[in-house]
Amino acid sequence: MLATRYQNGNTSRNESTLLGLINDPACSAVTLFCSPGTPTADFSQTDGSENNLPLLAALAKYSIPGIDDVYIVFDGMFLTAARRPRYLEVRQILDTSEKSGKVSFATKPVPFTSALSPAEAVQTLLNAQPTVQLLGSTRAQYFALLCSIPEAQYP
Repeated sequence: MLATRYQNGNTSRNESTLLGLINDPACSAVTLFCSPGTPTADFSQTDGSENNLPLLAALAKYSIPGIDDVYIVFDGMFLTAARRPRYLEVRQILDTSEKSGKVSFATKPVPFTSALSPAEAVQTLLNAQPTVQLLGSTRAQYFALLCSIPEAQYP
């Protein structure tokens, strides 16, 4: 297994990068995660302000025949649905994820991983169980992890 961490930029760039991977035919799978809604022992400065919690995290997988699986970790202050402008970015991720058929999500919050090495972060995220495919019928379940307000009622 090869692992690397995406270098976070502004949220528009972060959104665009993840959308590109979801739409990339060479990317075999994307899994979305949600951090805890309050700081825990593994919360670090790279996770930003606790006002932004919970955070959206992701793991993209490329399978390269004859080499190995390559994982890209998206964590830390990557994306959040804490405020309307940020929600609009998350909504675009979810809309695209539904259509792709290759995105799943962990049904429970996962530990903060931005202070771990990329390989340790991948292992932590791969151990998150259970995961389910992100579909129209499961989208609300994932969104409920990101926000206490149902998506249909988001302002």
